[in-house]
Amino acid sequence: MQPPQENISREITHGGMIARHLSERKEKLPGQPVLVETGCGISTVSLAEAGRNLNATIYSCDYNREKVNALQQRAGSKIDNVTFLIGDSLDSLRKICAQHTKLDFVFLDAAASSMHTFREFQLIEAFLKPGSSLLIDNAALPDERWLLSPCRKGKIIVPYLMASTNWEVRGHPTAGDSMISAIHHDTPDYADPSCEWSGFVDTWKQDFESYL
Repeated sequence: MQPPQENISREITHGGMIARHLSERKEKLPGQPVLVETGCGISTVSLAEAGRNLNATIYSCDYNREKVNALQQRAGSKIDNVTFLIGDSLDSLRKICAQHTKLDFVFLDAAASSMHTFREFQLIEAFLKPGSSLLIDNAALPDERWLLSPCRKGKIIVPYLMASTNWEVRGHPTAGDSMISAIHHDTPDYADPSCEWSGFVDTWKQDFESYL
């Protein structure tokens, strides 16, 4: 895959990508889907609007109470259908999972850390069942070099999803700060062998030969 040109620019906002993704997934969602985001912001307004049209239960997790208060003051009734959880996103996600058996859509955009993002995913993975989907900001496919951001949040989770048999992964380099989407299917047909890293090849045969 060819890298983008040097003059690449953002074409779809975070909120625009959320709206488009949920619109495309509308027919696959249950009657009252559960939508979750980690890291509130302008995207929350789009999530609230899409969720209102879907009769969804919506959660937004953020560590910064001041930021949440400012968003609520500015957005007002546009986000009054969103339940905000203040604190570390891992703790907030545990509380959400304790109340639901399935999460239908999750937008991961909290701490700028690949490990934290992966831990968020590990915590909710059992609740992401066939039909569930993810959007992850600051992420890109392994073989693509994007200029919008360092894509640090996706460094671990993207190869993991691509190597998983039931996750279909797509890149959206001009959305947000470079984003990926992933859809969980009920058939194990989606593992991408090209994402295997040469540095992790099992070398036991060579090791045996060196000792025998």
